[in-house]
Amino acid sequence: MWMQYPAIEELYHIDDQFLIGSDLLVKPVTEPGATESLVLFPNSDNWYDVDTMTMMETDTKKGQFSAINVKSDIDKIPVYQRGGSVIPRKLRLRRSTEMMIHDPYTLYIALDKAGKANGLLYMDDENTFDYDRKEYFAQANFEVEIEQYIRCVATGNVEWLTSQPSSSRRIERILIMGVQKSPTSIMWGSKPIEFQYNEQNLVLALKVDLSALQSWDLSLVAE
Repeated sequence: MWMQYPAIEELYHIDDQFLIGSDLLVKPVTEPGATESLVLFPNSDNWYDVDTMTMMETDTKKGQFSAINVKSDIDKIPVYQRGGSVIPRKLRLRRSTEMMIHDPYTLYIALDKAGKANGLLYMDDENTFDYDRKEYFAQANFEVEIEQYIRCVATGNVEWLTSQPSSSRRIERILIMGVQKSPTSIMWGSKPIEFQYNEQNLVLALKVDLSALQSWDLSLVAE
């Protein structure tokens, strides 16, 4: 964690929690019979429980980090998504990763303190070395400003992009954490998007059918 947050000296000696990339904070349970774990959250970012999608209540007045005791019994490993990130996930349970190739994505969007987020999805055929030999790959760059838009900018090898079936690399849901109020409408061009807002968890859930291989914009209309 000290590599991502070098200004927080208290993290230098921490070896029982870590980051996966820059966006997932993990606190492994390493003691038998543990029911709680102490997690250090850098206060410069928002942090969201990946199971409940609720934002952790950190206290910026206490300094650069907040130390919070969290539940970590036999059924819970503490994992938290950093505010400002977008993480695509495939949620269908399969017998192998090969069977998941054409499964749809769910985008988990965690808003930062300014109500923004961004993230990247890399895609190739998941089988050959054509990504290296022929540069057959693509990227979906996601940008979010919660009071304005959710945007996907797709880039990559045009030949590979156009050869993919329309049923491939679909996005079926978008979950946005840390939304302070519900929009009045969400539009994809002239098409309305179905959504639900959870006032308790501050989560906005969108039901969509979009491609990660194409660029698109969703417009959010506030009150």
